[in-house]
Amino acid sequence: MPGIQKEEVSVAPQTLLTREILPIKNWHEWLARWEDAKDFQWMESLLHVGFTIPLEKRAYGEKEYDEVDRNRFYLSIADGWADARLLELPTDGDKRYLIGYNPSWNRIEKTLPEIRQQLAQKAFKMLCLNFFKVGLTAGGDHGDEFNQIWQRSIVSERLFPSIQHFFRVVNNGSSIPNLSSWRKEELHAQEEAVAFLVKLAKFMWGWREPTACHYDSDKEQAMQRFASMRARIDVAKPWMIEVLVSLKYFEVVRARILQLDQACLAKLREIALRNELRRYIHPVAKDRLVATVDEACFAGSEAAWLIKEHELMIRENNRLKAIREAEERKEAAEEEIEGLTVKE
Repeated sequence: MPGIQKEEVSVAPQTLLTREILPIKNWHEWLARWEDAKDFQWMESLLHVGFTIPLEKRAYGEKEYDEVDRNRFYLSIADGWADARLLELPTDGDKRYLIGYNPSWNRIEKTLPEIRQQLAQKAFKMLCLNFFKVGLTAGGDHGDEFNQIWQRSIVSERLFPSIQHFFRVVNNGSSIPNLSSWRKEELHAQEEAVAFLVKLAKFMWGWREPTACHYDSDKEQAMQRFASMRARIDVAKPWMIEVLVSLKYFEVVRARILQLDQACLAKLREIALRNELRRYIHPVAKDRLVATVDEACFAGSEAAWLIKEHELMIRENNRLKAIREAEERKEAAEEEIEGLTVKE
């Protein structure tokens, strides 16, 4: 209408045009930012972008970093993600801190262990997206790309111990702390980690030292590295047995039943003998631990039955092998007799 003036609406200026904006140049600088950070939101943001940061050093005097360094860092930060009690300090107290609001504008408050847990959970999710998942999709089970990634990184002497520590088994074999939380929103992330462990188990029992050392110009150095990796893998097999049994992935062990060495069988026996006979279930006067592998089978121990399966499979394998060798010797002898027989 005539005479009515429109009210002017102020618009916030585009301030990005007036600011200097630079990316974090490399992992060396990212680590410096991480060490300086005190705000948990800033730390969470750094964890979110950490796997996208270049690793190459950009200036004289900077330390060299590689993917193993980054993966070890994330494994250390993610340790304890499933249980805030693992991230408590005696000095924390009960104070709760406001960290934001939910969509209904209710306050979100957390204790210091819960704040640490949120950061650990972020690190775990980034590991699932950028380490565990990459390990799963790297080539086929026996392809060159798969073997080289797993040999030079995942089961390397620098990274493999960190993986074993992260997936350690505690409470007398009953749980893996970093796979103990089963909240719905974390199920998918855990599935990625468990699938990674299963593929790691298959790699450990399937890996064989290359017959031709075409990876290195120095054959002797290559053979020493392969021997070191063989020793590292063999020593870790009882740990993997414990992990698979704890996860109830018995079929992964069963599929390699003939390849189990004495250390693995000893671990299965140790696990089997942790079982109990209970007077309300079994014909015993009072609750007690099983005394033998047979009693462990009676108590329903899958580890004990795996030992029995191993004994049967080894016995039948050796029997059938002996029959085949005897038949081959018989066939060779008959051919020799036929060759020596005088024909008129």
